[in-house]
Amino acid sequence: MTKILLPVLVLFSLAGAQVLTIAEARIDSDGDGIPDLLGETVTISGVVTCETTLFSTSGYSFYMQDTTAGINVYAYEAPGNMNPGEEWELTGEIKAYNGLTEISPESVDDYSYVGNPGMPAPVQLVRNQPVSEPIEGMLIAAGDQSLIQWVTVATAPSSAGGGYNFDVWNGQTVIPIRVNETTGIDVSAVNVGTRLFMIGIGGQYDSTEPYDSGYQLLPRYQSDIIVFNPSVGDYFHLDVSGNPFAPDLGETMQIEYSGPQGTRFNLTLYDRAGRDLAHLAINSPAGDVFNWDGRDDWNEFLPMGQYLLLLEGVSPNGDRLTTTETVVIAAPLE
Repeated sequence: MTKILLPVLVLFSLAGAQVLTIAEARIDSDGDGIPDLLGETVTISGVVTCETTLFSTSGYSFYMQDTTAGINVYAYEAPGNMNPGEEWELTGEIKAYNGLTEISPESVDDYSYVGNPGMPAPVQLVRNQPVSEPIEGMLIAAGDQSLIQWVTVATAPSSAGGGYNFDVWNGQTVIPIRVNETTGIDVSAVNVGTRLFMIGIGGQYDSTEPYDSGYQLLPRYQSDIIVFNPSVGDYFHLDVSGNPFAPDLGETMQIEYSGPQGTRFNLTLYDRAGRDLAHLAINSPAGDVFNWDGRDDWNEFLPMGQYLLLLEGVSPNGDRLTTTETVVIAAPLE
């Protein structure tokens, strides 16, 4: 039998160097938190997602991404005409700093302008999704305005090392936020319980092997932090709408709960035998409105039937309030 040799597609720059995707440039095949190409010089092409000096007081520290991944660019020289939304090709050494994968060009001769495709759409985090290695260096949205699902501030901003740190709840997942002073972002409106829609770049700061933690969201501009004030009453209540619903058809049920300021909330779903199946809020510092898709704590769809949704609230002085709603998961109509 005759073998047919298929051509292999390899991209080359104008200078003749092989152009890697950003995912190829930062690959970590053994999962040790260190890029396989550490110390090697590679060429990549990607869209710049912030100004070149936005995250540095000396030199250049910015981010770029293609359709496969994102990466930090750290250098002492860069062209003065690089703008967010532009695509550039660059050659540099692959480095790592506290878990963050970087590419470091040596001079302005290592940069080539490609075009201006515009700013890429941010990767939308779903509820309970953290910032993680696959989306490090990418533009990310936390809180989904189309679903009216916000993130809630869990800790007040604290000054630390030329910036501010605070945490937000994305569902039951904590996302650390790092606001660099170089961005000029004002965090005075950010308080515990504030509801936000956010955009930022996925960063990492982890000084300990295997460099698998310390992921952060890095806002770029004031417009990346949107304070949201929904019309949720501050009286203790639990409301559901779209009930019964059929998750098999992609239907969701909207859940709203809230209470007086300072109340901490637990929201738990039980079956008729009294077993807790889904913890939708754990010690939450503020009320919420979100769409629940019928999944339990193990990310499995619950079978049709009746369930009990229990809201518990604990006031600052220790008073305990409770209320319940019956939830019905229905089978799809034939």
